[in-house]
Amino acid sequence: MEIGKVQKLKLAREKDFGVYLEDSEGASVLLPKKQVPEGAKEGDEITVFVYKDSKDRLIATTRKPLAEVGDIARLEVKDITSIGAFVSIGLDRDVLLPYHEQRYEVKKGDQVEVYLYVDHSDRLAATMYTKKHTDAHVVEGAEMKTISYEQNAEEVLRILEEKFEGHVPYTDKTVQPDEIQRDFGMSKAAFKRAVGKLLKDGKIKITKTSIFCQY
Repeated sequence: MEIGKVQKLKLAREKDFGVYLEDSEGASVLLPKKQVPEGAKEGDEITVFVYKDSKDRLIATTRKPLAEVGDIARLEVKDITSIGAFVSIGLDRDVLLPYHEQRYEVKKGDQVEVYLYVDHSDRLAATMYTKKHTDAHVVEGAEMKTISYEQNAEEVLRILEEKFEGHVPYTDKTVQPDEIQRDFGMSKAAFKRAVGKLLKDGKIKITKTSIFCQY
């Protein structure tokens, strides 16, 4: 049985509160009653997604998640806590994006590109360091967003050169969101991603107080 994956499991036994599904090795997981397909009976195969609930118990659902383990997808940040951010995969339980797996500061409501994996505690987790996972499956729509990310970098460089003569008196860490919207017409999160790419490509340099084009 694979945590974080859509899979077919066999209906093994029924209870008042749902049914237990089993894999080929006899491992079982509960599918709550409200999720059981009408007319399902013992021996039937049911396609489900397996994850852990808020009490750290394995649970199955017939609802299709927005992404599963091994996928790269753009997901919404639903909450920020002391241990990290939580992103939505379209189910009752959100997925942790730990602080050490964040490439930049995220905020509630942001759309972030992440890779889903199972952590050392057998829980679903997400990382923004997607480039390390070259064998990942890109969920439909995520690759179009990657192109937009490249375009944002080009737009930031163009505006720096044409509108500000190659220099702005702030950095991606010190600037306010309304300033970015006014000067570059994008969110602070998009600006930070663009600046990060430009810095990596050697097209800009950043001091404590400013961003400069690298000529």
